[in-house]
Amino acid sequence: MNMAMTRTMSFPTMEDSSLSPGINYEFIRDLFNRKFETPVLFISRSEIAHNYKALKAALPRADIHYAVKSNNHQVILDEVFQQGGNFDVCSAGEVARAVKAGIKPQNLMHSLPVKPVHEFDYAVGQGVRIFVVDNPDEIRKLSRYRNEKLKIMIRYRIITNTTAVVNLQYKFGCCVDDVLPLAHMIREAGHEFHGLSFHIGSQCIYPENYVKAITTARELIKELNMAGFDTSILNIGGGFPVEYVEPIPPIDEFCKPIVNALDENISPDIKIICEPGRFISASPVTLVCSIIGKALRDGKMWYYLDDGLYSTFSGIVFDHCQYPVITNRSGEEKLSVLAGPTCDSFDVMYDGLMIPEHDIGDMLIFPMTGAYCAVSGSDFNSLRRPKYNIID
Repeated sequence: MNMAMTRTMSFPTMEDSSLSPGINYEFIRDLFNRKFETPVLFISRSEIAHNYKALKAALPRADIHYAVKSNNHQVILDEVFQQGGNFDVCSAGEVARAVKAGIKPQNLMHSLPVKPVHEFDYAVGQGVRIFVVDNPDEIRKLSRYRNEKLKIMIRYRIITNTTAVVNLQYKFGCCVDDVLPLAHMIREAGHEFHGLSFHIGSQCIYPENYVKAITTARELIKELNMAGFDTSILNIGGGFPVEYVEPIPPIDEFCKPIVNALDENISPDIKIICEPGRFISASPVTLVCSIIGKALRDGKMWYYLDDGLYSTFSGIVFDHCQYPVITNRSGEEKLSVLAGPTCDSFDVMYDGLMIPEHDIGDMLIFPMTGAYCAVSGSDFNSLRRPKYNIID
């Protein structure tokens, strides 16, 4: 795994960088001056609120349903709810966490298009009423709920020339031509066709893909209307990008084409919702690790950290992501490797870093580690996983 392109920053010079606007430099400075047990994750309530407000301003028509899957820490859910947000849930556990934050179950959106029957039963039993489907067999499950009037959305996919880092159209979404037949099936099952949904993918840097999906929605809404179906909601998904190792346009600039497409193609009578995960949860979390061992191997300095690929850095594998590396060391840079603490040789996070030489006990800091990191980690080797420390 070659991570030579991963951006590293020396703290003495990082404040001069225009990259990673989500990094709190004063907080990083304080961390390097403190002593504490690692690995540890620090989470900021104020950064959660900042991200929520920024996205709301960039997409004024859209109601925000935070995608709990990206990071299910209760602090994030509580802060999103305090800001007026809602939730996108995919499991019984996520329903429970969202309800704990204060939301009413009937306001939740259960967006997983394919659900085990027991998960379906739990959600309906708790009062969830809005669900997403993309195939006939999922609609057939609705026959179990004849005594309930469920609101069913249909998720569709489109063909694009470019894809997001994580292509969420690969696994879910029906063909456009299947939408109307599925709407008829929903009605025949005794439930309400409620709206349309799409999800371009996670960490999508191409706003034109959203625009194409929105213009497709316009045509689908016309077809549905002619067949006697009212479209109440259009869910434009999530995937809004954040800055890791490459510059990303500010969210208001990124969303301008999306806003224009919504205004030009979608009636103001149709409610717009979005389901951001990464954009809300990535920057509020910072991981701090310590070097627990070092060795010179094959001309490279190997540093073994107390957290690794099987824990917080799981996002490198499952989210195809890289995280900035911050060091407070200066001096001659040497070709280096950062590896995790487990016995598995696969547990290597960065191979090809150019950083100054470090000693055992030195700390390294990894900002932007809030999305799809801790949630996809494991307890391999029964090693202690980092706990969260709420900083504000």
